[in-house]
Amino acid sequence: MSVFIEKEAKTVEQAIDKGLTQMGLQREDVEIEIVSLGSAGFLGIFGGKPAKVRLKVLPQPRVKRLVEGILEKMDIPGMVGSFHEEGNILVATIDSFEGEKYLKANQGAAITAMEYLINKIYHDSEYEVRLDIGGFRNKQNDELKSRALQLAAKVKESGQEHKMEPMPPHQRKIVHKTLENNPDVKTFAVGNADFRRVIIAPRLPGEKPGQRGSPMAPRQQGEDRGKFRGSPKGRGPQPRPADRPLSPPPQRRGNVGGQKPQPARERPAPKPANDFKSRSKSPKGPRPQAAVKPEASLRSTTVASGMASRPAEPFVPRGKKTKGGR
Repeated sequence: MSVFIEKEAKTVEQAIDKGLTQMGLQREDVEIEIVSLGSAGFLGIFGGKPAKVRLKVLPQPRVKRLVEGILEKMDIPGMVGSFHEEGNILVATIDSFEGEKYLKANQGAAITAMEYLINKIYHDSEYEVRLDIGGFRNKQNDELKSRALQLAAKVKESGQEHKMEPMPPHQRKIVHKTLENNPDVKTFAVGNADFRRVIIAPRLPGEKPGQRGSPMAPRQQGEDRGKFRGSPKGRGPQPRPADRPLSPPPQRRGNVGGQKPQPARERPAPKPANDFKSRSKSPKGPRPQAAVKPEASLRSTTVASGMASRPAEPFVPRGKKTKGGR
């Protein structure tokens, strides 16, 4: 992914300076493309058009400064002598006589670590950065090719696959390209991120050279396709049960043994609703009314045992006297 910006100003130089100031870069860090020269217009006032430039950031100057800064922190004198492109790969060659043996030690562990760091920093660049010193990468690639051929011969004899150590993408690509047309073995990669590795396996009958293998074996024709997760272990798809014949409808109880069915009982007619039924909450219906006693009985009092009853005295309001002083 290329990083570029476009700027406009009265002149081309002003537009370039404006873009460099915004990105904080120098003139050798960018590729300048003039989109429009602009025009002054009539009398320099009417109809003027600004100049327009496009600034594209170059990866070489940034990579050069970063690599030389890392070497300085490692107390290794050296500098980036040249760059060359291999497709989308940018190879930077380091010139360091004193630090060459340290950078090549342990199969180039220091250079590989520097490559990883630089590619993480400039992940937005359209190039993949690769470092080399004293032709080390070419020698390493040749050794990797010869080792892949030796492992392929070993896999052919033993008939068992071989797992190689985790590799960066460009080294895995070298192994794939080396054994791509081998008629006896195939290659495929497994794992994630930095732990991805190449596996060399014997080629199955019927597989043509030039085709990469797969970590999963191809399905054979006629193979049981019902062995999926959740099915009984070791069992394929179960056959569909045959349709059962429909059973005859059950006979009625009254027609068992040849007997004649009895006529259905008629339900009694519903009783008419009682319109005069009391709305009392008592479950036994309305309470019976008490008999009305005669007025004479209300005014009579019962004398104690052995005494006759006498008529009751008339009601006299309080504060009035009747005849006779009562």
